[in-house]
Amino acid sequence: MSLEQRGRPLPAAPDRGPLERRRARIFVAVAILAVAVLGSLGAGLSQPEARSFDVGALALLLATPLAMVFLLPRRPAGAVAVSIGATGAYLLAGYPWGPAILEPVVLLAAIVLCGPARRGRIIAWSGAALLLGTVVAASTLAPPVFQEAVWDGPPGRPGTWAPHGGHRGDGPRELTAGLSPAGLVAGTAWTVVALLAAGAIRDRAARRAADRAAARETAAERERTAVTAERLRIARELHDVLAHSLSGINVQAGVGLHLLDRDPGQARSALTSIRDTSREALAEVRTVLGIVRREAGEEPSGASPGRNRGMSHGPPEPPSDTGLDGTSLSPTWDLSGLERLVAQSRADGLAVTLEVDAPRLPDRVAGAVRRVVQEALTNVRRHATGATRVAVSVRRSGASCLVVVSDDGAGTPGDDGGYGLRGMRERVEALGGTLTAGPDEIGWLVRASFPLSGDD
Repeated sequence: MSLEQRGRPLPAAPDRGPLERRRARIFVAVAILAVAVLGSLGAGLSQPEARSFDVGALALLLATPLAMVFLLPRRPAGAVAVSIGATGAYLLAGYPWGPAILEPVVLLAAIVLCGPARRGRIIAWSGAALLLGTVVAASTLAPPVFQEAVWDGPPGRPGTWAPHGGHRGDGPRELTAGLSPAGLVAGTAWTVVALLAAGAIRDRAARRAADRAAARETAAERERTAVTAERLRIARELHDVLAHSLSGINVQAGVGLHLLDRDPGQARSALTSIRDTSREALAEVRTVLGIVRREAGEEPSGASPGRNRGMSHGPPEPPSDTGLDGTSLSPTWDLSGLERLVAQSRADGLAVTLEVDAPRLPDRVAGAVRRVVQEALTNVRRHATGATRVAVSVRRSGASCLVVVSDDGAGTPGDDGGYGLRGMRERVEALGGTLTAGPDEIGWLVRASFPLSGDD
């Protein structure tokens, strides 16, 4: 799926049946033609008065298979007219009765199995009524072909029955045309059964198609969700890196401009701090982008030539910093970077204390802790008016890790449109933790708690 298609709803599945493909209809058409021809030849043996099977009969029996192949599913009403008309002509011409009537019944069932379901059912059941009327009319108007036995004894006295289709001399007989009432009832019942069975098959096929469409939509939704989560992750990482670094650069630049004329030495120190901070920010951005590219399966730009000459190196390693839902959260930094974050804030004039007592934290938790502390310190510099002291505490206690960052500022750190606090909260909650941020009796307090499993 292309990026342009992501986020777009999938088109609704068309109302298609199992016999939409012409190849399937050709197979059914050949089968019913063979049954009709061979069955009619066999039926002619028991209907000696019927017209002999000839080229005309074959042409009439061929009409229904051709209509099934070429008229379905676009012109189902035309296919019904052709099939029932050819069958009526076949019966009125005096050809053997029997399997020839099977052809329009199969055609009606095929109509249910292709094209729009509701239209197919209406046309099929209407065609069944038309077929019944045609058979009744043919039974009345067609030449007699059956030899029916009659009773040759007087009423109330013993007599003999002449068997249906018996040899001459077995007893009295009379010729009849078409089906008996019992035969009409049986044929109608089998037609109804065929249409109901075709409807059940169509319903089952529709349910399976709906299930497949739902599965495709679910897969597409998962892909869209994964893409959105990846974009948010990259945005969160870049926000954490750039917001922290640029806020420090902004403070140092202001100091440098203020002291440029009065104290060039201090101005030089501020410019040196700006250079170092920007260099570290660029390094972190390269780290983030490098991890994202590795997760996407791209070769690092510095890959050795041997790997590009066909050396087997297998699939990329999965990221180790994954959340509860398998989504990658951050690069695998440990808590050693906290000292550098605190040093940058101290260089900006804040009195920062750091207390760390959290040995053997998982990489994913350590990376999230580092980002929470980084964002909290950034918000102090940007928004905590009059803040002079900040206390950072990272402690592991049993099955949890607690991070607390408090300051004595009068502002509302984190009032940056919600992105900083939102990013912290998303990162913490993705690991199953909780985050609270708000004013306390001293200034502003950020508190994050991360659950740890027994293996961590």
